[in-house]
Amino acid sequence: MKRRLKLMEGAKRALGKKELLVIYPSIVAGGFIWSLAINGILIHHQFMSGGVSGIALVIHYLFRFLPVGAMVFLLNIPIFAVGWTLISGKFFVLSLMGMLSLSFFLTVTTWLHIPIDNPLLATLFAGVISGVGSGLVFRVGGSGGGTGIIAMVLNRYFSVRVGMVSYALNAIPLILGALLINLEAALYSIIYVYVSGSVTDRILTGFNERRGVFIISEKSSKIAKDVLDKLHRGATFFKGEGAYTHTPLRVMYCVVPLFELARLKDLISSIDPKAFIVINETMEVIGRGFDPIRKL
Repeated sequence: MKRRLKLMEGAKRALGKKELLVIYPSIVAGGFIWSLAINGILIHHQFMSGGVSGIALVIHYLFRFLPVGAMVFLLNIPIFAVGWTLISGKFFVLSLMGMLSLSFFLTVTTWLHIPIDNPLLATLFAGVISGVGSGLVFRVGGSGGGTGIIAMVLNRYFSVRVGMVSYALNAIPLILGALLINLEAALYSIIYVYVSGSVTDRILTGFNERRGVFIISEKSSKIAKDVLDKLHRGATFFKGEGAYTHTPLRVMYCVVPLFELARLKDLISSIDPKAFIVINETMEVIGRGFDPIRKL
C-alpha cells in the first residue's frame, strides 16, 4: 500500500507544468528521432540494435508480418508489469511515455527509407540519429523501457550491477542476429550500438565538458584566491603530506568547464610555475554553479 501511494505521488510529479512544457516534448521528439534510425536505416540493411528494440528487430526479420513497433510495445508490457513496484513513480511515467512514443513512431514511419547503400556509412549515420533520439529521452529522466527497468529489478533482488546487466541485455539481440539472421550485419550492428551509445553520452553531458583539477603548490592559497576572484569558481583544500619529505601541504581541488581550463593553467603558471597539476575528466558535475539535481 505504501509503495502504491509513493508511486502515485511520483506520478503526480510527472504531470506538472514543467513536464508538460519541457520534458514531454523532449521525450516525444526523442522517440520520433529514434524511430527514424530504426525504420529509415536499420531495417533496410537488416541491422540489429541493443535491448528490447533489438529483440523486436530480430523477431521482425524472422517473421516479417510482425511489425517492430508492436513488438516493442508487447515486449515491454511484462517488463513494466514487473518493474512498476521497484522504480519511482516519475521514472515509471516518463519511461512509459518514452516507450509508447517509440512504439507509436515505429508504427507510423514504416514507409521511411533513408537511401544509404554503404553499410559502414549507414551504421554511423544511424548511430548518430539514434543517439540523439535516445539522448533526448534519457536527458529529461525518461527511458525507452526495456533494459533499464530489467537492470534495476535484478539489481534490487540479486545485487547484480546495472552496467553489467545492460551490457548483457544489449548483447543478446546481436548474438541472436549473428546466429539467426546475418553474421556480417550483426558485426556492423556493433558499430551502430557503439556510435549510438557515444552520441547518447554526449547528449546527456550537454556538450559541456568539465575537468576536475588537483593542484599541489606552496602557493595554493594565492591560487585559490585568484580562482575565486577571477574565474568565479569554487575550490576545496585537502590536507596532504609529501611521501619523500613528509612535509605537510594542502592539495587544492576545483572543477572548471573545458573552455576555462587553459585560463586556469595560465593563472596557476603565473603564480607558481613549479606547481604540480593533475587534470581529470568528469562524467557529470552536479551542484552550485553547474547542473542541478534532477529529482525522479
